[in-house]
Amino acid sequence: GLSLKLLRVGALDTHVMRLESRRPHAELQQLAREIMANDSTVEYAEPDRILHIQATPNDTQYGQQWHYFEAKGGINLPAAWDLSTGTGVVVAVIATGYRPHADLAANVLAGYDFIKDTTSAGDGNARDSDAKDPGDYATYGLCGLFSASHNSSWHGTHVAGTIAAVSNNGSGVAGIAYKAKVLPVRVLGRCGGYTSDIADAIVWASGGAVSGVPTNSTPARVINM
Repeated sequence: GLSLKLLRVGALDTHVMRLESRRPHAELQQLAREIMANDSTVEYAEPDRILHIQATPNDTQYGQQWHYFEAKGGINLPAAWDLSTGTGVVVAVIATGYRPHADLAANVLAGYDFIKDTTSAGDGNARDSDAKDPGDYATYGLCGLFSASHNSSWHGTHVAGTIAAVSNNGSGVAGIAYKAKVLPVRVLGRCGGYTSDIADAIVWASGGAVSGVPTNSTPARVINM
């Protein structure tokens, strides 16, 4: 009793379909099982879920980086830096994109914006080569009936700084792998991000081909999600 239409073809020949209306997750799981059981040409089927960033602490002293070096609870970075600082490694940050920042500029590569849904994207268009983060704030009801309002998280910039903020420059903070390069890949917008967009982003970030998207000239060795 439901109609499906092809929305687009994604990475690895995945077919992203759209139902006529939103349905409960359990119902979508059952529908996926029925499609696989009744059509031998279908390799797999799964709901295209909407994912969101995880919460981050808002404690007033959270920004102090004691966790890098504290003897009992830290990660012993000073000793690790004697062995490696990330030189030659590309790390893809699959998140909300990035904001231009003086403490990141030297280590940020040209990434990509994989958000297809223009409402969630918030930047006036769908997929494009600009991975900058316009903010993932949402007003009440923007992401569905009675959906909550929230401020921007700037989550991708936070993560990029943790990974590869420029160090030994007398400013800002130190990155964990401060000689690595960050490849920003935007998949999360004001209303979260679809798993189909995230799957395409993973393929592209690692050097795979995605239809309609330019080849990634700087494939990532590490993907941070």
